[in-house]
Amino acid sequence: MSRPRAVTATGATVAILLGLVAIPGSTKAYTVSSLFTPGCHEQIAGEALRSVRLTLATAAPLPRTSDEQALINDLQFTPDPDMIDLGGATLLIGTRDNDLKGRSSDNLAYLGAVHGDPNNQDEHCLRSAGQDEPGGTEAAVASCRAFIRGRVAEALDGLGAGGAPDLARRTSLPLYLSLRGQVDALLPTYYVRIGQAIHALDDTFSHTYRTLDGMKITVAMNWIDAADRTLVESRDGPGHASELDACDDRDLLRAKKRQLATEATAALLRATLDPVTTKDQKMAATEAILDTYVSYSPGCTFDNNWCDAPERQYKDAPTRWPGCSSTGGMGLVGGLWALLALAMLPRRRKATVPIVAALLVVGALSFPVGDARADTQDPAPAAAPAKPAPGEPHAPPLPVTVPVKQPGPTDPAKGAWGAELGFFGSVNKPAVAVHLGVRRRLSTHWTVGVDGEWNSWISLYGPSQVRAGVANAYGTAILRFPLAYENFNLRTTANLGISYLLLDLYGAPKGSLGLYGALYPLGLEWKVSREFLLIINPIGIAVPVPQLRGIPLAYWQYRFGFSIGIMKG
Repeated sequence: MSRPRAVTATGATVAILLGLVAIPGSTKAYTVSSLFTPGCHEQIAGEALRSVRLTLATAAPLPRTSDEQALINDLQFTPDPDMIDLGGATLLIGTRDNDLKGRSSDNLAYLGAVHGDPNNQDEHCLRSAGQDEPGGTEAAVASCRAFIRGRVAEALDGLGAGGAPDLARRTSLPLYLSLRGQVDALLPTYYVRIGQAIHALDDTFSHTYRTLDGMKITVAMNWIDAADRTLVESRDGPGHASELDACDDRDLLRAKKRQLATEATAALLRATLDPVTTKDQKMAATEAILDTYVSYSPGCTFDNNWCDAPERQYKDAPTRWPGCSSTGGMGLVGGLWALLALAMLPRRRKATVPIVAALLVVGALSFPVGDARADTQDPAPAAAPAKPAPGEPHAPPLPVTVPVKQPGPTDPAKGAWGAELGFFGSVNKPAVAVHLGVRRRLSTHWTVGVDGEWNSWISLYGPSQVRAGVANAYGTAILRFPLAYENFNLRTTANLGISYLLLDLYGAPKGSLGLYGALYPLGLEWKVSREFLLIINPIGIAVPVPQLRGIPLAYWQYRFGFSIGIMKG
C-alpha cells in the first residue's frame, strides 16, 4: 500500500556529504563532472554524438559566436576538444541539467535538495514518492519513459526543415558558470532537450536491476527513501547503490551497462537527427528505442530476492553516523558535523561564515593588546624614582616602558610620502591580486593614496586555470590607530574606484568598465623600522563590478593579504 512521503533537503545533504567520506576514492558513478565526481554522463553523451557525426551531416558541429565561446570557456567542466562547438557543448550542458538545475556543481547543500526532490525522480529513472511495491518498478519505468518521450518531443521542435538543429530556435536554460556565476543561457533547443532525455536514458542502466542480457528492467532502485534513512526494501525497493553506477568499466557487468547506455544514447541521437523522417516517424523510432532498452520485465520481487539479481553484490555499506569518539576531541566526527552545519546554511548566511570566523581570529590575536595606549607624540621620559630616606630599605627599580618608534617622521602628526606593494588572495571566489600604490600621511590617524591592481581570476576548468580577470584603479583611505607601546598599529582600509574587464565572459565582453570597492575592517601594520611597515589584512571584502549594464557582473572576493609599506622619515 502506498503512502505519501517527502524527502527532506537535510536528509539528502547528509547522505551526499557522508557518502563523500564513506565511498572509496576509486568509486565512480553516472554523475556529472565536478570537483568530487567524474563526468560519466558527459563521457557517454560525447561518445554517442561522436559516432553519430560520422554518418549524419545533421549532427555536424554548430558554429558559435564570440559570446558563446566565452560561455563554453567558462563552463564548470572541460569538454573534449571535439565537443567545444555550440552543438556538442550544449548537448553536454543539457545532459548535466537533470542533476544541477542551474546550480553550481560544488554546492552540495543545494544539490542535495535537487537530487532529493520527490517530484523529479523520473528524470533519473528512480522511484518517486508513492511508487511502492507491488507495482513500484512498473510505475517508475512508465514515468521514466514518459519523461524521455516528452523531452524528445520538445527537442524535435528545435529542428529545422532539413532535420538539423535550427540555431534560431533557442531555449533559455539557467546555468552556473565558473567565473560568471548564475546566468540564463539561450541555447539551441534540440541539444538542450535531447541532452535532458539522454541523462534519464543513461540512468535506466545505472539505477535499475536488469535481465541477464541487460536489455530489460526488472527492478527500479530508490534514492529518496535511502537518503532519508526511511527505506523499507520490501515496500520501497532496493536503495540506490553508487558502486553499481561505476563508469570506469572495472568488471563485466558494469562495463556492459556502460556499453548499452552508450549504444542507446547513440540510437536516440541517430533516430531524432535522421534527415529523411518526419516528426511522427522520429517519435515512433523513439518509442521503439524505449521498447528495446527501457521495458519492464515482471516477476522479480522482494520475496525472491529480486530474482537474485547480480547487481545485489554492489549494495552500499551502511553509513556510520557520528557518535562518541574515543579520541576525547572533535576529530573527524566534530569536523563532519561542522561541515554539515555549514552545508545546510542558506547561501547568504553561509557567505558570512568566512568573515565572522576570520574576525574572531583577528580579535583573539589582538586581545593581548590590553592596556596599550595610542599617543600622538613621543611621551616625556619617565621621572626618576625618588631616593629613599636615610635608614629606609632600597626598593627595587621599577621597569621603564619605552615606546616603540612610529614609522615616518619624528613628529607623527607631520605629513609624509610613502608607497605600498602587496598581494591578496581570495578564499571564496578563487583569485589573486597584486597592487601598488602611493601614500600620503595627512595626520597621525589618516593616510590616503592611489592604487593600481591586477586581479587575476582562477578557474579549475576551461582552456586555462588562471584568467586575466580585471584591472582595478582606486583611491585609498586608511584610518590608523597607533599603539605607542606595541610593535604594531591597527588600521581600517577602504578602496573605491573603477574596474576594467580583461577577458570575455558570457554577456560581459572584454573592455567593459565599471566600479570597484573594497573594505579591510581590521588590519595590522608591523613597525619593522622607521621606514618600513609589514601590513597584514587577514580579512576583507573586494568587489569588482566591471559591467553595470544588462546583467551586472560582480566578482565578490573574501580576501586576505599582506603588503610592504615604505614611509619617508
